[in-house]
Amino acid sequence: MNSSIFITLLSLAIVGALAYFAAVGFRGSGKNEELPANLTKYKSDDELETKHLDKSLSWAVLIASLLTIMIPLYYLGEDSRQESFVEEFEDVSVERGHHLYEEFGCGNCHGVDGGGGAASYVEKRSGVKVTWAAPAINNVFYRYDDSEVKYWLIYGRANSPMPAWGLEGGGPMNDGQLEDLIDYLHSFQVEQSFELGTIESSINSSLLRLENSALQVENEIINQKLLIEEIKAGPAKLPILQEAVDKISALLEKDTGIDSDEDGLYDSVEIEISEYSATIADVVGLSVLNLNPEEEESTPSRKDASVARGYLSQLNSQLINTGILVEGQEKFLNEGLAGLKFLETALEQRLWEVSFEDIAESTFGGNIDDAKRAVGLFNAYCARCHTAGYSAGVAYTKKIGSGGLGPALRGGRANIQFKSRGDLIDFIINGSVNGKGYGVNGVGGGKMPGFGAVLPESDIALVIDYLRGMEPDA
Repeated sequence: MNSSIFITLLSLAIVGALAYFAAVGFRGSGKNEELPANLTKYKSDDELETKHLDKSLSWAVLIASLLTIMIPLYYLGEDSRQESFVEEFEDVSVERGHHLYEEFGCGNCHGVDGGGGAASYVEKRSGVKVTWAAPAINNVFYRYDDSEVKYWLIYGRANSPMPAWGLEGGGPMNDGQLEDLIDYLHSFQVEQSFELGTIESSINSSLLRLENSALQVENEIINQKLLIEEIKAGPAKLPILQEAVDKISALLEKDTGIDSDEDGLYDSVEIEISEYSATIADVVGLSVLNLNPEEEESTPSRKDASVARGYLSQLNSQLINTGILVEGQEKFLNEGLAGLKFLETALEQRLWEVSFEDIAESTFGGNIDDAKRAVGLFNAYCARCHTAGYSAGVAYTKKIGSGGLGPALRGGRANIQFKSRGDLIDFIINGSVNGKGYGVNGVGGGKMPGFGAVLPESDIALVIDYLRGMEPDA
């Protein structure tokens, strides 16, 4: 657009606007027009200072009186309102924490209810895949406070299946999510009376583990030998698996035939799959399928088509795993043989064993029952941190008190660190506090839990006497 035309149009617009405002300003200025309220004379002083003022003051007194009554009433209910807000906030936080617990699979290791469980882990000394004992967390706040639990969540536990969950430790959760998770953990803590009621079963379980330890290691040796044989058989097994996957896939894709039981599989397919599964059962290690063309559910509560697809899925998984084994056969075989040697050496050395008779004689005046209870308590409540390899299983357990996450307690350490039996008992009852000294020269990191809420002092004293009476290593 030409600039002169633009200026002309703009000038006309400004003139038009001014004319409009002038017209609006003069509107109503005629004698017959009613004046607006702001141009009329208001009430006289007499009127304002009598009826109008009295009416305004009356309303003011009424409103002030209502406020005088309402403000205290509101105040009286403020505590309950704040409490309800806190409860609502906590409930929402617990709900978010529950979602996090499920989303990140905490229950897969620690149990759906936090009662403890297990996790798959490759033990570092042996290279053997083990079932790592994951502790119960439905009693964790009897031993740790919130900040200590948060520490473990942030950084995890190195050299164990417990990963870091906090951003600072390299995990996926921010501080708000960690707080929600902690609130959820609080929501399913067991009663203290229940926790105290598990002492005897915990002791008995740890003693039974010692009693059956050799048998457990022998079973692991058998399993390790089977693993080695599986690695060796890989090259011969791989083509059979490939043929089986191809054949079963082709049968399931068949699109013509008779389906007597209307289960989605043709009769001829059910017969062929059943017969073929019998010919490869010994090689692939899967059960023979017995699909009946006249029954929709040859296996109770499972459709034949679902059973057949599940069988193919198992074959596919075996094909992938066997392919990996064959590709790295030499590496896996060497690792398997090294693991077998470790297990056989462990069975020969039996480092997990203790002599109740010697302990009774040296520490408990010959009382075998006290010796057994002391060892049972230590293994049930202390060994996970203070005995190397304990959580990985019997075969990986070193000498009792040999140290792990926590320091070794052998070599008279209990007597060196604490001047008196009472000092050590107090420390076990209360645990460590981050930055606070303990014993002769210890500095707490908040990682040592307090056991005063889960064990009576009499049991703690038994463990202390056992540690203080432990002979120094040669």
